[in-house]
Amino acid sequence: MLGKLAVRNVKRSAKDYVIYLITIIISFSLIFALNLISTSEAIMNLSQGLNTFQYIMYFINAIVLGVICFLINYTTKFIFEKRSKEFGMYALLGIKKRKINKMFLLESLLLGFIALIISMPVGFCVSQFLSLFIVKILELPQAIFIGLNVKSFVLLAIYFALIYLLVLWRAGRRMRKSTINDLLTLEKQNEMKITKSKKHRNILFFISAALGIFSLIVWYVNFKPEAVQESSILSVVLICLCLLVVSIYGIMISAGDFILSVVLKNNKIKNSKDNLFIARTFSAKAKTMGFVFGTLSMLITLSILFLNISGMNKGLYDYQIDSESPFDVAVTDKKEHLKDYLDIIEEDYTIKNDFIYDIYKDKTAAILKTTPAYDYKSDERRFDPVIRLSDYNRLLELRGQEKISLNQDECIVLSEIRFKNDMNNIIPDKIALSNGTELKIKDFTTTGYWARISNEYYTIVVPDKAVDALETDTSHLVVNTKEKTKTQLKEKMKTRLKEYMTYIDENGEEDETYYNVVVKGELIEATNTMTMIISTICIYMAFIFIASAGTIIAIQSLSDSNKYKYRYRVLSYLGVKDENIYKTIRKQLLILFGIPVIYPILINFCLISSVNNVYKIMLANNTVYLSYFIATVLEFLIIYAVYYIAAYFSFKRNITEA
Repeated sequence: MLGKLAVRNVKRSAKDYVIYLITIIISFSLIFALNLISTSEAIMNLSQGLNTFQYIMYFINAIVLGVICFLINYTTKFIFEKRSKEFGMYALLGIKKRKINKMFLLESLLLGFIALIISMPVGFCVSQFLSLFIVKILELPQAIFIGLNVKSFVLLAIYFALIYLLVLWRAGRRMRKSTINDLLTLEKQNEMKITKSKKHRNILFFISAALGIFSLIVWYVNFKPEAVQESSILSVVLICLCLLVVSIYGIMISAGDFILSVVLKNNKIKNSKDNLFIARTFSAKAKTMGFVFGTLSMLITLSILFLNISGMNKGLYDYQIDSESPFDVAVTDKKEHLKDYLDIIEEDYTIKNDFIYDIYKDKTAAILKTTPAYDYKSDERRFDPVIRLSDYNRLLELRGQEKISLNQDECIVLSEIRFKNDMNNIIPDKIALSNGTELKIKDFTTTGYWARISNEYYTIVVPDKAVDALETDTSHLVVNTKEKTKTQLKEKMKTRLKEYMTYIDENGEEDETYYNVVVKGELIEATNTMTMIISTICIYMAFIFIASAGTIIAIQSLSDSNKYKYRYRVLSYLGVKDENIYKTIRKQLLILFGIPVIYPILINFCLISSVNNVYKIMLANNTVYLSYFIATVLEFLIIYAVYYIAAYFSFKRNITEA
């Protein structure tokens, strides 16, 4: 008999909580799809960097499982409270509480199994789309089919078991602790107010707002290029994040009731249209759901943050490629060896242009001595790297950039843009080279600088005659090819020119001079791989957080539809048209969905604006982060709106049912 009741109740619950079921199905589908991706040999063999993807996913899934566990536990608790009167009636009829508990747990487990079974084929289809996404990012010529494997099924079963063991244990404990009286009256019990008085509420609101503002200001001050390099930045960031969490919960606990009191004091707003009805309907939630609103705001904050990280990560792609490898191949070695590298390149690629240049040593080290790096340099590396003006201009020409000019007594200093402030503070007005040539420093610039130009973080460009009598440090070869280079080119060089690319260290062991050769294709593959991993993980977690927040609010709205059904019927009896009732419902839901969203959007705007102070040098321009932020918010709102619309139609259906 209890088995039949359980099956009947599952059918009824599936109808009432379809939003919850859909979210769980999608969540398990994503977990299964990413398990298939991370355990697929075909995918892992695409790039060496993808080998770490599987291990990263274990850690990410632990976080996601925690969120899903919270969602399922919250919903199970919600269903239990809604049906507590029914369970109390069973107990009054003489059914033992142990059997009632068994029936409820069986219902919950059946709902979970339905979601699990449906999620498998859905997850398999999702994995094929993710495969297309990976292929596109890695710029591969053809799609890759993701096959099924036992490991993915086992992992999904383990995750499912862990979640439901914990959820069912808590549900059983909840049932065992409840008396018959508790069960009969639980649905009618109101949640406790978190703030006992208006004074306490106002104090909590303003303190929480002050903490949020303070933490965002400290975050902004510390997210500047000159401050980020400090060792204390990590502890400052962690403190700011902790303060923001406290601020979010504090504001969400107090904001709803605070805003409501302001509205109710204004007679013009209060008595306009249906505002009073909506305010009174919302008042109980504003006073008792503060902690839930805080949790929702945390989920939404993380959702938008992860989407922003995904967007900015893609924006950093071009900068990283250009700063690390503006040429298709770059080689640092002895000049007599460079011809051998060219021969290997010509075997598989058509050379469009190539250029060899030298970097010279200025042992006076006038600039190096002014930097902290001087103390850490060995005696053989204590010099300033110098390049001839004609060589530098040729490198600019190959990159499609304008040449520069210098007088015979002038030079310029090149460095990466992130060192701009530091270098400006330490560069002297003039220097004297070790060959006796005196030069005025005309300018500090980042134009045309790239990481391998001299294998140092700065380089001095001098007139050609100024290098006379200076010792050569290294010779460099840069090559552009008509075809796109691939990782295999570097592997081929490692095999064929092993004696050039290895050395014997102080322990007598063979080591690789990995920096000797930079192949653009290898860098693109590594960067694409990292972009794919970060983007996939960020979007995955963002969706889980958005879906969880949307599901919790939607379930709350469904509870309201049953609880306030009588109120809406009274409005109908009083002559209020259905169109106006539906409009009131939309307003009520908009407030319920909107309150947890406003503060997270403000927080994310401030956080991303601060982070842009550091990363703007690597993006297309100083304001491009705004387009990422706007796109992120729109993506979030589109998904969030789906839950709002689903909640509205479910709410409308519930109040119109007899």
